[in-house]
Amino acid sequence: MASYQESEAIRTVVANVAHHIDAKRWSELRSLYAAEVETDYTSLFGGTPQKQQGDALIAGWRGVLQKVTTQHLLGPIEVAVSGGAATARCHVRAMHYVAKAPGGEHWEVLGHYVFELSRAGAGWQITKMTLETLLQTGNSKLLAEAAG
Repeated sequence: MASYQESEAIRTVVANVAHHIDAKRWSELRSLYAAEVETDYTSLFGGTPQKQQGDALIAGWRGVLQKVTTQHLLGPIEVAVSGGAATARCHVRAMHYVAKAPGGEHWEVLGHYVFELSRAGAGWQITKMTLETLLQTGNSKLLAEAAG
C-alpha cells in the first residue's frame, strides 16, 4: 500500500495537469510527462491510441488549445501504487470556450481519466492517459474552429 505522502504526490501530478493546461503553462505541463507517452482519446475522437514523445504531445496541445479558454475539473483522484508504477483515476469535466466560434462558443466533455505513472527519481511522471468519455455537449467542432 502506498504511503500517504506518495499518494498525495501522485494526486498533485494529476491535479497539475488541469492547472497547467488551463493556465497555458506548457513547460510546467511537459515536466509532468515521461519521455514517451501513450494517450487514448478514442472514446472522444475515435481512431486509435497514440504513442508519442512527451514534447510532441505538449506541442500538439499547445497548438490546439492556445486560443481556447479551458477549465478542467478533476476529482476525486483515487490512487493505487505497485512498486514503481501507479494508477490514478478521477472524474473529469472539461469546459472549452471560444468567443464567436461559428458552431457555438462552448464545448464540454464529461467522463473519467485513467492515468498511469512511473516513478521518476524522487517523483512521478505520467506514461499513459486514457479518457473514458461519458457525454459531450455543445460545439464538438470547437477545437477545429479555433484553429482555423
